[in-house]
Amino acid sequence: MTNGWIDIKNTDMMLVMGGNPAENHPCGFKWAIEAKKTRNAKLIVVDPRFTRTAAVADKFLQIRAGADIAFLGGLIKYAIENNRIAKDYIVNYTNAAFIVKDGFKLPEDGLYSGFDPATQVYDKSTWNYQEGGNVGGNAGAQMIAGAGGTGDKTKGGQANQNFELNKAATPGAQPTPAAASSQPSHHGGAQGPVGGGHQAAGAPGASGQSTPKPPPMLPPNTAYDLSLQHPRCVFQLLKEQYSRYTPEMVERITGIPKDKFLEVADLFTSVRKDGDMKKVGTIIYAVGWTQHTSGTQMIRTAAMLQLLLGNIGRAGGGMNALRGHSNIQGATDMGGVFDIYPGYLKMLSPADTDLATFLKRTTPTASKPSEWDSFNYWSNTPKFMVSFLKTMFGDAAKKENDFGFHYLPKIDRRYSWVEMWDRMYNGEVKGLFAFGMNGVAIGPSSEKNIAALKKADWLVVCEVFPDETSEFWKAPGTTKDDMKNINTVVYQLPGAGFAEKDGTFVNSARWLQWKYAALPTPG
Repeated sequence: MTNGWIDIKNTDMMLVMGGNPAENHPCGFKWAIEAKKTRNAKLIVVDPRFTRTAAVADKFLQIRAGADIAFLGGLIKYAIENNRIAKDYIVNYTNAAFIVKDGFKLPEDGLYSGFDPATQVYDKSTWNYQEGGNVGGNAGAQMIAGAGGTGDKTKGGQANQNFELNKAATPGAQPTPAAASSQPSHHGGAQGPVGGGHQAAGAPGASGQSTPKPPPMLPPNTAYDLSLQHPRCVFQLLKEQYSRYTPEMVERITGIPKDKFLEVADLFTSVRKDGDMKKVGTIIYAVGWTQHTSGTQMIRTAAMLQLLLGNIGRAGGGMNALRGHSNIQGATDMGGVFDIYPGYLKMLSPADTDLATFLKRTTPTASKPSEWDSFNYWSNTPKFMVSFLKTMFGDAAKKENDFGFHYLPKIDRRYSWVEMWDRMYNGEVKGLFAFGMNGVAIGPSSEKNIAALKKADWLVVCEVFPDETSEFWKAPGTTKDDMKNINTVVYQLPGAGFAEKDGTFVNSARWLQWKYAALPTPG
């Protein structure tokens, strides 16, 4: 979650897709209800099913499963065409004004420019920004004159604090190209008080004409157009890409009638009607998005919509992901995923023979470190890794022995959820330990997981009570004759429930909460 559960009470508009928080996150959903009661916030639910969340919604649209991107794309097109976007926001806090290199092509055939069919890899050389500074002349001066690059002050925005909200945009506010040599760089986007800083927006330049102020945190000499009219600026490319997402296309793909879609599009984007920035909207989603093969694309599309509307980095806004199970956030934070250690540090591979080799492979470097490094969070990987090793091995972790780096296990291949079940289905994995995980119920393909378990030699389930995984062999549709052909040996072990042990829970907003055991375990 970019904002957190409690902040939902500050919103004016909620779009829920890929989740059913009223039923699956009842404690957190109370903040959505509070927003409705205290702020007259509107709740829009888009779901293939009429859920308990839909039952309290102001608007409900029934969508074909997997068609979410088409719906979101339609909202983007509607927002742009009807001027329901936050222009000052996207100029100052995103990469919308940056101009992409000549030669970049949008995916008319499904592929961007630079794709090599032989290697199935993109050459991204045309994807970067063009150099050249302000190519829009003074065309954008009037658009931001008087604004001074300040943020919205009404809903969590703070004047003169350059919250860069698109990862492609960069820190280190720079002057106009003519003054670049005299302007010092400052990490974190802080602007020095002296040294040839920006002229004020609309102030006379050397020629006596009004000089537009560049976007905050602009990297040196990157080409930009504050008027957003250049055909290769990010905004125009985005506009072209989503021009095809007409209401008719949305209806054809999603099954949502055109008139119903337009009604909801008008409602959701109304927070930015006539450019007003007083209201704000949030998007709430869960594993109904993330478990799709196109889940990443769904989330990226929704994030672009929120940036266009100026809903990121503001109270009551954001992209708020709801985790699928109690404490699954904590399990991820603590390295409960195959490819990371606690703190989201990358897992070792056989090629990582020592700490220096590992850090060289996993620490990203910016192309222009002096301007980009304050946005390169993972440039701190060496510090994070040494801290992790010292936490793991205590006094045994010393500089002389690579802080115990060689004690860590390495993986020789991917062991993701999908691949684990695929390998079991293909007879490569012979057994499974299931602790605190109901693999048959929580995966995207229960039928395949059941079929895989039928081919395993053994299964160990540690649970409070029998579940779909421990009793996979009598799943619906399994006959007695089918059961006779299942040779998997199942071991069911009693496990302590959450109320029978001390520990922590981490919620979707990454709040860590300690709890004490309510009663001892039996036996």
